[in-house]
Order: sequence, then structure tokens, then C-alpha cells
Amino acid sequence: MLGVNSSRADDSLGDQISQLLLAIEVSKCQFIRNGKTYTPEDSIAHIRKKYTHFKDNIDTIDKFIELSATKSLISGRPYQVQCGTSEPELSSAWLTDKAIELGIRN
Repeated sequence: MLGVNSSRADDSLGDQISQLLLAIEVSKCQFIRNGKTYTPEDSIAHIRKKYTHFKDNIDTIDKFIELSATKSLISGRPYQVQCGTSEPELSSAWLTDKAIELGIRN
């Protein structure tokens, strides 16, 4: 039984991650890593790569955001998001807000 419940939890988390990545894609916001600006598509590819690296340590959407989309592993600098002409904000805050909007985080 534990394996079935665990599988369901993995599926649910996978769905949540997919929803959050889709929100990034449709946002048309620019993502800033180490001072360089990236498109949503490039950012999603980078986040997926980091997710693959940290997958065994990710069991919640918060852990996904923290480990895959918050800061550079090399420089330690936080990632930022800039939408339109607004001031850049920390990606951790932006993604957490999106997760709340999507109903995948309280």
C-alpha cells in the first residue's frame, strides 16, 4: 500500500510542477540568472535540469521552488523575475505567489 500512496504523491507533485512550469511559460516574464536575462522557455529548460539533479530531495512544491528555481548553485546569487516594466523580484517569491494562485500551495 505504501508504494501506491507514494506513487500518487509523486503524480500529484508532478502535476503541480507541470502547472507551475506552464505558468512560467505563459507569463512572458523574463528570468534573471547571474545578471543575465532569459526567456521563459530557456528558464523552464534550466529549472527542469536542476529538478532532475535534485529530484530525490524534492517532495513538495516548496522544495521544488527552493532547489530548482531560487538561486545559482555556482554563484549563490538569487534568481529574479521581471514582468513587463515592473521591478525585478525574487523568483522564490514570484513562484510561491504563482503556486498559491494556482491552488497548489496554501
